[in-house]
Amino acid sequence: MSAQKTISKKYLFIDESGDPSFHSNRKKLLVGTEGFQPYLILGMIETSNRKVLRKAVVSFMDNIKTDRLYSSIPSVNTDKGWFVHARGDHPEIRAKFFEFLRHLKGYTAHLVIAKKDLNIFNRKHNNNPTEFYFDALHQLLNGRIIDDDCQYNLYLSQRGNNSLHHFQTAVDKALAVNGANEKSSIKCKLEIVAGKEMPELSIIDYLIWAVQRKLITGESRYFEALESKYATILNLYEEDK
Repeated sequence: MSAQKTISKKYLFIDESGDPSFHSNRKKLLVGTEGFQPYLILGMIETSNRKVLRKAVVSFMDNIKTDRLYSSIPSVNTDKGWFVHARGDHPEIRAKFFEFLRHLKGYTAHLVIAKKDLNIFNRKHNNNPTEFYFDALHQLLNGRIIDDDCQYNLYLSQRGNNSLHHFQTAVDKALAVNGANEKSSIKCKLEIVAGKEMPELSIIDYLIWAVQRKLITGESRYFEALESKYATILNLYEEDK
């Protein structure tokens, strides 16, 4: 009798910064206007032990909420419920979480950076922001889901027009072997989740924010403090220009 194959588990938490839009709802071109997001950045962390990461982030939040020095900060003391989120956090909270991340172990991070180019958008993505977004997501996942002896649990942060159908399509592309229509037998479970319900997403949210901060403002100290945490950072579409 052959030995039963052991199936391990890996957890992928995926978040984003910026957006895939080039036009407003009224089809007005946004490029060059105030507030236009010049980058779409997608990132994820991989871990085999999500419980450790979740417990660490929840413990950080509990300490903040019970510390009188921080608990009265409006963004923390809110009826809506506070969770760690780089863009909305108070600078003092943000600094503390970066210090926390410098010492946190047990995960690997990957990012893709897509600088928004109108010519590439029209030619490669058919002027469709959904195609643009999920092409970037496919590139993020490409080569990361490869083990037949592993069950992958993927969690995509709930943003904008994210849908389980398009998420599945991006994963299917990443799984494709020996041709576009042939899929691997690798087991995957997909969910779209709210950030406030998934503390682990705070980790990749901050790692993305550090890269965005460097790109947009030139302030690199946050990225440099966490540089060793990034396993890969891929600039998309450079070869298409």
